[in-house]
Amino acid sequence: MVGSESLVLLASFLAICLLVYGVMVFFGHRQAIQDRFRKPQAPKVSVLKREDPTRTLKNQALQYLSYLGKWTIRDPVSLAPLRTQLIHGGFRHPGAPVVFFGLRALTAIILPLPYLFYGFFKGIKVSANLSVALLLAGIGYYLPTYLLKFSTRRRQDRMDRALPDVLDLMIISIEAGLSLQATMNKVSEEIKPVSQELHEELQITNAELRTGVSRERALNNLAERTGVNSIKSLVALMVQSERMGASISQALRTHADFVRVQRAQRAEELAAKLPIKIIFPTLVCIFPSLFIVILGPAAIQIYKTLLTK
Repeated sequence: MVGSESLVLLASFLAICLLVYGVMVFFGHRQAIQDRFRKPQAPKVSVLKREDPTRTLKNQALQYLSYLGKWTIRDPVSLAPLRTQLIHGGFRHPGAPVVFFGLRALTAIILPLPYLFYGFFKGIKVSANLSVALLLAGIGYYLPTYLLKFSTRRRQDRMDRALPDVLDLMIISIEAGLSLQATMNKVSEEIKPVSQELHEELQITNAELRTGVSRERALNNLAERTGVNSIKSLVALMVQSERMGASISQALRTHADFVRVQRAQRAEELAAKLPIKIIFPTLVCIFPSLFIVILGPAAIQIYKTLLTK
């Protein structure tokens, strides 16, 4: 009886997977045909070029994730906060939100599969099997969101740690007689071995300045792309100094000292939290071992004494 119920469950799951795959392929081909008729085709030039198989496989995987993401997206207007969060994490491609939704759907489908196969071969009841599978599907659906937040936090921390060095280089360059744009271009090249993230962000800012974007707008875009509070305050300081005609080098020197003091205070705050955080591992891991070592022999002796009587 249990075997027949598991067989029905497996057949239903495979039918749903095949149905989802068919819908994905249908909408994917339909979207490709619409794009081909909508965009004018450029003349093809036959060039012998060796394609990287790893890159081709990556592009195919991203394409399938895009198809799956387009099928799961209901409201495109709600993608604006997600797009901002992806930009903070370093994913600037216009199709990044669609790929992210496709990845969420894929992890929600794939994560319950090992348990379903395990329950099928072990003969677990269908109700318990479905409840655990739904729980794993929910975990798989929210797992990419957690990983994105973790990656974004790590990236912002790396930029925050490298910011004082960037400020020192900017102060030296400005006092040497370079303009602000030339300073940012020079600093972006020098900071590359230290912080790849700040190098990329400053390169984008320099590209915006070369294309005619105003300096204030380019700096505000830098603050919006990074999402780091210290960079936002730095941008506000530079914009305000430029408006008021104040010395940018002196403002940057003051801000560099403030950032270092703020980082030291943050380190002191983390050090002050350590005694509280270490209580729980001590209670859970160390105290039971001490109780066993100290009270174990006494308990054995009391047991032997009572047993002999």
